[in-house]
Amino acid sequence: MSHIASNIKKIKHVLVPFTRFRPNLKPVNDVQETHKANTGTWTSTGDDPQFLIEFPRRGLIASWYMISFDIDSSNVCDEAKLYVNNGNGVDEADAIKIPYQSRKTAKRLVKISRQAKSLRFDPQSCQGEFHVREFSATPVSFSFAEKRMLTKLMNKRASKENNSLDGIKSSLLSQANKTGQSYQSMLEQNYSALFSSTQRNLNYNEWIAKHEAGTLPSEQAVSDLAAVENPVVISVIMPAFNSDLRLLSEAIQSVVDQSYPHWQLCISDGGSESADVVETISRWVQSDTRINATFQAGQTAIAPNTNAAIENASGDFCVFLDHDDLLAQHALYEIARCVSENNDLKLIYSDEDKLNDTGQRLDPHFKPDWNPDLLLSQNYICHLVAIDRGVLEKTGGCRAGYEGAQDHDLLLRVMSEITADEVRHIPKILYHWRMAEGSTAAAASAKSYSTNSGVAAVQDYLHSVDANATVESGKYPNTYRVCWTLPESKPLVSIIIPTRDRLGILSQCVSSLLTRTTYQNFEIIVVDNESVEPETHTYFEEIRQHPQVRVIRYSGVFNFSAINNFAVEHAHGSVITMMNNDIEVISEDWLSEMVGHVLRPSVGCVGAKLLYKNNMVQHAGVILGIGGVAGHAHKYFDSESAGYFSRLHLTQNMSAVTAACLTVEKQTYLDAGGLNESDLKVAFNDVDFCLRVGALGLRNVWSPYALLYHHESISRGHEDTSEKKTRFDNEAIYMQQRWGTQLLEDPAYNRNLTLVHEDFSLAA
Repeated sequence: MSHIASNIKKIKHVLVPFTRFRPNLKPVNDVQETHKANTGTWTSTGDDPQFLIEFPRRGLIASWYMISFDIDSSNVCDEAKLYVNNGNGVDEADAIKIPYQSRKTAKRLVKISRQAKSLRFDPQSCQGEFHVREFSATPVSFSFAEKRMLTKLMNKRASKENNSLDGIKSSLLSQANKTGQSYQSMLEQNYSALFSSTQRNLNYNEWIAKHEAGTLPSEQAVSDLAAVENPVVISVIMPAFNSDLRLLSEAIQSVVDQSYPHWQLCISDGGSESADVVETISRWVQSDTRINATFQAGQTAIAPNTNAAIENASGDFCVFLDHDDLLAQHALYEIARCVSENNDLKLIYSDEDKLNDTGQRLDPHFKPDWNPDLLLSQNYICHLVAIDRGVLEKTGGCRAGYEGAQDHDLLLRVMSEITADEVRHIPKILYHWRMAEGSTAAAASAKSYSTNSGVAAVQDYLHSVDANATVESGKYPNTYRVCWTLPESKPLVSIIIPTRDRLGILSQCVSSLLTRTTYQNFEIIVVDNESVEPETHTYFEEIRQHPQVRVIRYSGVFNFSAINNFAVEHAHGSVITMMNNDIEVISEDWLSEMVGHVLRPSVGCVGAKLLYKNNMVQHAGVILGIGGVAGHAHKYFDSESAGYFSRLHLTQNMSAVTAACLTVEKQTYLDAGGLNESDLKVAFNDVDFCLRVGALGLRNVWSPYALLYHHESISRGHEDTSEKKTRFDNEAIYMQQRWGTQLLEDPAYNRNLTLVHEDFSLAA
């Protein structure tokens, strides 16, 4: 082989992993094409949609392949399958499973032999519309595949010892030698096992059939509520403009079909150009005396058009309905029921889902209860919302100048007029948001101007309540970041770090604090829990020389609660940050972010976004009830993932945050009684503490902008002895006895979401 030919071969070898192949997807079963493209929008007409994967340029070759796809599906999570036909057809037992989350890229390496004749791709497990946003099958070299597979195995062992590429490979080689298999076969077997778990997320349609029917009111319940003296009257507010006649009629029909009869539909047409729209609305007005309409003389913007409808409202509450959306049949009954149970309510909202152009329900949004910080970050309330008419009139209705975010602006002004006790969240789907072309239901970016309006609305709210804060746009459209301004005289923060030896991680933690923290008024209190290694004590003597570092000694067995309580007694700061010794700073303004929140009078504990070293999420707030007591929201998600409705990148209220990095005012710490050192020596003490802080009337906050690494459990190890397991079980039992059903009713979560996993999937 010539020198030139040899170099060309080497170049091709190097480029193989980076050459992306975009094959055609040819529908062969239960698939109807609705968009003309190699990949695009499809409708599955049965529960077994299938595609043949065609390679038009060079055909199928023997190689390792990286299969990569991004599917927008009605399921929050689903499982695609790949079948290799080696000449004898395909067998379900040989299906290569690739679990995925909707709108998030999924990848899997697959080995294709010389015998392979074709590949089949089954994108989802149900009927309905789905959008293949990306699909590629890229040949890669074994060296590339090997590194990716080893990395995947390492990532799944994020907190285990000997967790390196070399360590994983050495372990696989040892297994291969013991079993007589080849190393490559052992690697492939272990890698494939990561995808072999059965699908754990219910299809949304299955969820509807299994759960929704049992929550619907009986005819008798509706009849009884409708028959009460002085029943609650609900005015449905509908601004219309150049409406699609079919969708408009369906929207109105959804009001007429309400099981609860005491309603009023107030329509305002904002100067539609089509006479058919006016005629259609007029016909509906004539058909039912509960429907009234106003017709604007010329084209009218959304805010004044909405206000025109409000002016005709006479009900106790106003509910807002877009002219092309649908109300669930019992939506108004549920609103009236809430008001009948509590006459002090001023704001009521529900969960919602979306409708595609075939009428399929998808993308359910199961929301938290009243969450003021999340409302500053995003209009998570949206639909269905009911507002007391008196409060609505006091706020002045919708305002011009906030087009695209006028509903968010209205809610923020309502928030200024009410208390948390006057808000009720109904955890049921009462509103179906239609995914019309160009709507924000179909794509938030369809109205990019709305983000600017939203920034203005949030800033105006902050100004109205004299909050010393500014607002900027968030990572995604229609999301926002509120930056709380620190006082000129910044409080001293005492950062408490319990440790016992493990000098490597401790020194990394302390060094990152001292060199990567822009907030400078802090002291570090290292609490030595009987370290014995000489080099550790040498290090203690070194850091004692730093003016911001103190080392104090705590004698006795490891008791995280007692150690922190002891350190707080010795803390000079008015603000406390509890921190594990395996934390490493990423964002330099992490402490400024946390202190900015903790100084707010309404805030108790503030938590950080913690990542594993591989940039997978370790902590994004605590969800009560997961695993029986509590678990970390979005655990093992990629740090750049949006998370559940963008919540992985939004400041929000959580019931609890982890003490691996938790900031709280010292007085609040003392008022709550500190950590429970008798019943919760190691586990769940932070959850218990946060709940007691919440009982003081303070809200706990989680911020994605305080970003740090957490090399979890490196120093303390795992619950791997009978003594540790017994202690852990006893602490879990204590939490269940102490907090009872409160662990199953997390207001920052939703009862319709799972308490088995940490991924916001549907409850089984």
